Order: sequence, then C-alpha cells, then structure tokens
Amino acid sequence: MTEKIVEVENLKLNIGRKKILDNTSLELQKGESVVIAGRNGSGKTTFLKCLANVIFPDQGSIKFSEEVPPEKIGYISDQLSLFENYTVKKGIDFHASVFHIEDFDYTLIKELKLDLNQKIKNLSAGERTLFHLSLILAQEPEILLIDEIIHVIDPYLREKFLEAVIDLMDRCQATVVMVNHTFSEIEKIPERVLVMEKGQFILDEKSETLGEKLKKVVSEAEISDEVPRIFQRELSYFREYFVYPFNEELRKKFPYDYKNTRLNEIIKAFVGGQYVKKGNQ
Repeated sequence: MTEKIVEVENLKLNIGRKKILDNTSLELQKGESVVIAGRNGSGKTTFLKCLANVIFPDQGSIKFSEEVPPEKIGYISDQLSLFENYTVKKGIDFHASVFHIEDFDYTLIKELKLDLNQKIKNLSAGERTLFHLSLILAQEPEILLIDEIIHVIDPYLREKFLEAVIDLMDRCQATVVMVNHTFSEIEKIPERVLVMEKGQFILDEKSETLGEKLKKVVSEAEISDEVPRIFQRELSYFREYFVYPFNEELRKKFPYDYKNTRLNEIIKAFVGGQYVKKGNQ
C-alpha cells in the first residue's frame, strides 16, 4: 500500500513578468524515486527549491505528511555554497548542532580521505558534493532533493554518491527526487519520470510503463504521419522517429521495426521535442 508523503497543489510563481511555475501539482509517495527532466528554464530547479522551502510560491500549497518535519528534508543544491570558510570538522560540528545529530557518520569523509582541518572552500567540486551529502545523510532524511549536481563530479565520486543515495533509499525508505541532465548513470534509480515544460508537468509515467509506451523506429525513408511521435531527427543516411504513445495496434497497422529505448534516449526525445516545438512557434 502506498503512503502519500507530499501533496503539491496549484503552485504559481512569477519572477518579474516571467511565469516560472503555472498551476504545478504533484503527489509523491514514501520511498519513491523520481527524476525530473526538461529543457533549461522549464521550472525544474524552482520547483525543487519550493519543495525544499528555499523559496515560496506566490500561490498554491505544499503539504507534507506528519512524519516529514523540516529537518527531515535534505536538499543538495547545484550551488554548494555552504560553510565556505569553515574547516571540514567545524562544518560537521555546526551541522550536527543545528540538527541535533549525536553520532555523526564519518564513512564518506573517511572514504574520501578528507583532512578535517582543510577549509571547505578548498575542496574540489566532487569532494564538496560528497561532503554535503554526508551532512544530509546524517539527518536520515525522509525526502532527499538533488538538483543537477552529479554531472559535475568525476566518475569515481559519482558512483560513491549514487551508492550512498541507493543505500539511503533501501535503509530508510526515503523519497528521492532528482533533477538531472545526465541519465545514463542513474538509469536504474528512478521508478517515475517527470518532464516539465513552462512550469507544468507534461509527462508523469512509471519508468517501466514509459519503456513500453515509447519506441524508436530507424528508417531511411519517411514513416507514415499516422504514427504518433514526440521527436524525430535526420542523421546522415537515415531518420530516427521516437514513437509515443506506442501500442501493439500500431505494429499491426504499420509494421515497422519498433525498437526498445533506454531512459537516456527517452528523456532526450521528450526534451528534444520541446525544443523543436518552441522553434516552430
């Protein structure tokens, strides 16, 4: 039985005359892993900041279940601007005092071989990311929000980061929401895929269902206009068509070679379709 942990209703947010969120609504379940994709400026980061209580919408509501007090919401921003002039040890002690953490877990700190007397501002981007994650994990968050950060760190630290996130999901049944542009590394994490455009969610599908609904046709010739597609592109000697929504009746009526697609291709197709649509407006 699923347990609703967050309910977002009709968020609206403008910055100046620009509409960032437009009646944005969403429900999240306990233990769910979600990825939010979309082209630049679609509202992804702003939505995540609203969930994290970093910024507040002009209208609408965000309701958390009783088991999610503010200290149980972990947010890893793409800015990583925390405790710049603190040493690693002072940053840990300060975070532990604010969140009443009695027994801080130094596992990630030790794996990175960080000098506790080193200033945080002198850490590499990857080290800062893992350091920030270690602080958040010490809170044992019910909700972990991750904003477009893993693509800036090297493959080794990226793997360490994702291993820690998966462990949190398994150990605490935490709900994880990731905004990301690189999907090959996180292919096995999200159970649910959201695509955002103009401050609204235009796609909300379970990962396994989405794989069944989107297929790719590679052809030297054009395919029928009756085959629905979200995106197509011409390469040197052939065309790629991303067919959505796909069903078996299409295969009977138009017997093309419908290929399965990976999450990385699926997201690129939806985002690419948004850019094409914008260019044609």
